[in-house]
Amino acid sequence: MKIRLNKFLADLGLASRRGADQLIDEGKVLVNSKKAKLGDKIDPEVDQITFAGKKITAAAREDFEYWLLNKPSNVISSVSDEAGRKTVFDYVKSKTQARVYPVGRLDLESEGLLLLTNDGELANRLTHPKYEVKKVYRVWVNGIFTQSKVDRLLRGVRLAEGRIAFDDLEILEKEGRDMVLKVTIHQGVKREIRRVCAKVGWEVTKLLRVKLGSLSMVGLSVGNVRKLNQQEIQDLKKLVGLYANTDF
Repeated sequence: MKIRLNKFLADLGLASRRGADQLIDEGKVLVNSKKAKLGDKIDPEVDQITFAGKKITAAAREDFEYWLLNKPSNVISSVSDEAGRKTVFDYVKSKTQARVYPVGRLDLESEGLLLLTNDGELANRLTHPKYEVKKVYRVWVNGIFTQSKVDRLLRGVRLAEGRIAFDDLEILEKEGRDMVLKVTIHQGVKREIRRVCAKVGWEVTKLLRVKLGSLSMVGLSVGNVRKLNQQEIQDLKKLVGLYANTDF
């Protein structure tokens, strides 16, 4: 049976589906000794797939691992960085041999909850707009408050990627021009909260992700990492329609 090549690579834990598309686009994946193309479908039982000079098969799949990091500021949400800056992978590389990668991103200055895994299908569903997985942030902003600005953020503002709206917005603290917000959003584009707030004249001075779907970072201090427990994994999979077996 034929399946999409990017799904096959994701299921092996080599990358997310988007990451697999990037590997394919960069010419790093061969199908039957020819460079693969975006959108290719393959039969894993018949076709020979090569990545980084090595033949890969379904039997090569790593056991899935799921790690939760409380990301500090000034850390790159990537597995490597050409400039030699600290990455989120640095926090788990001494704890596992699995090739885990971040699910979604937090920009350099942002902090908080970040999931790392080699479960490509789960990663794809958690970040795909279709599943509307909600993320909750605590956001520190500076600017003039008006209810009309709150209403506009809930209706949505136009960015280059399209209309982006907060699902919910709560003012937790307010002193002069300084405010602390609780923001819930399910959309996912680059630096979305900072860019959306800028549209109403609010400058984000600090951003902390505190929740991703059913997953929270309660009890995990900044810079620390831990494995997800069985219940957390199962809850995440149920959230996106992957009904996990309880035997891990």
